[in-house]
Amino acid sequence: MEKLILETTARPNGLSVEIDRNEFALALKTWRIRQERTQQQVADEWGVSRFTIIRAEHGKSISWEMAYRLFARLADALKREKA
Repeated sequence: MEKLILETTARPNGLSVEIDRNEFALALKTWRIRQERTQQQVADEWGVSRFTIIRAEHGKSISWEMAYRLFARLADALKREKA
């Protein structure tokens, strides 16, 4: 069974997003290296800064909105890779 990296939960006061930063960091960096892309290339393609990619790959804190955005981009890229 695959480990869940991103979990969203609806709560009375809004949406809660939990992310395993270390798992996501490893998945993002592994995919990027496998694709032979630089951090800057990924940042440009995904419309974020290189600094954001660096922070995500090091498991540093990023906003939940950015985490969700990066997670969605990575999930889409992984889907296309398997197709």
